[in-house]
Amino acid sequence: MSEAAKPKRTASPIPVRVRQAEERDKDRLVEIMDACWEATWMPFMPPAVPARYRNENLGRAFVENAWHTCRVAEAEDGKQGVVGFCFLLGNEMKTLQVLPDLQRRGIGLALLQDAEACIAKAGHDHVHVEADVFNARAAVFYHAMGYEETGRIDNDILGYKVATHVFRKDLGS
Repeated sequence: MSEAAKPKRTASPIPVRVRQAEERDKDRLVEIMDACWEATWMPFMPPAVPARYRNENLGRAFVENAWHTCRVAEAEDGKQGVVGFCFLLGNEMKTLQVLPDLQRRGIGLALLQDAEACIAKAGHDHVHVEADVFNARAAVFYHAMGYEETGRIDNDILGYKVATHVFRKDLGS
């Protein structure tokens, strides 16, 4: 892979410990989800979509339903707390989110490697993940981590259709 295609860190890595989410993490997961929504999705959505996200408190609703299946990255310095998370469902990594100002510092990589290990331990032979096409950094990241794009789908984000990459990585035997 060329140097240009590899994701680049913008600052020194942040050592993290990845663990199962606990109920006490829910408020922080909502903060991370809302920050990522604001930075990654809102710029590409028509005004009605962000309004619905806010008005219906959809970040909180997601977390309330899914926190128990999330893995969290907690900064080892003991000061920053949870800085990212991923939501696993079977062999799918449904979302991987890192606080926008801490991205490209190894947190996503730690979460991805942990997710792959959890999925393999559960007996699955591959990982499935999706990334919306406007999230080019995610696509570069997954490619660099050995994921192959297997197609594209139209994803529905709160009633708005978004083209989405579908990625797969075989986990070996």
